[in-house]
Amino acid sequence: MTMTTAMDGPADTRIMGVVHDALRRDLRRVRAALTTHPYPDGPRRAALAAHVDWMIAFLERHHGGEDAGLYPLVRATASPDAAELIDAMGADHEAIHPAMNATAHAARRWARSDALGSRDELSSDAARRGLVEALDELIAVLFPHLDREEAEAMPLVAATLTHRQWHEWDQTYNIKIKSLPELAEEGHWLLDGLEPERREIVLGQVPLIPRLIVLYGFGARYRRHASARWGSAATSATSATEASASAESAVATSRAPAPRPVDREQPGDARARASR
Repeated sequence: MTMTTAMDGPADTRIMGVVHDALRRDLRRVRAALTTHPYPDGPRRAALAAHVDWMIAFLERHHGGEDAGLYPLVRATASPDAAELIDAMGADHEAIHPAMNATAHAARRWARSDALGSRDELSSDAARRGLVEALDELIAVLFPHLDREEAEAMPLVAATLTHRQWHEWDQTYNIKIKSLPELAEEGHWLLDGLEPERREIVLGQVPLIPRLIVLYGFGARYRRHASARWGSAATSATSATEASASAESAVATSRAPAPRPVDREQPGDARARASR
């Protein structure tokens, strides 16, 4: 939460768009890697498949937290007119679930096919194409849902819940159930390539000391993972450096001494001094 957000004011849901954009970004990046020759092989194939599996698990928890905590809270607080939209969000989650399972299964199959090596190149390529098809099907059902959730559901949440309620839901379903390494991986994943204004939204979710631990203690780990997936750590290293700079700026600001009051000359002061 940022310092300027009142806990009893409307829920600040901007982090939801950041999370959604991270999913959009990396699902597209994986698809691009799978369809660009030379196709990923060896350790990079394993890293990409593991990342797909990780994103599906993340999305599963993300939807679960909304279904179990967020939307029931909104339903209990909002007007009856909101029920149709809330029902639609739940129906979307159910419709997306088979595509999520199919994508995770296809990623594991593609990873296993690497062990066959040159003995069965046709099966390996079929597994790659199967993952591309699964990603296309997932994107086709997931992305419209993300768009609608941002355009319709999040304004409803902001109009219905206070930021205190939003924060308590987020802590219960997205923060407290995860270890520090898990939170650090998610945090750096969200920050990857993020522009400065939205980066501050992510950093503002974490108190200063844990924020520094995440940025400095786990940044190199995330960059190694990203480099294994994408073949270059340049983008991730840049975003991590910028995020660290933001943290350093926050520390410097918090430790800076208060500015000395400026003596402002009032009308007549100059004349009074001249008469002394």
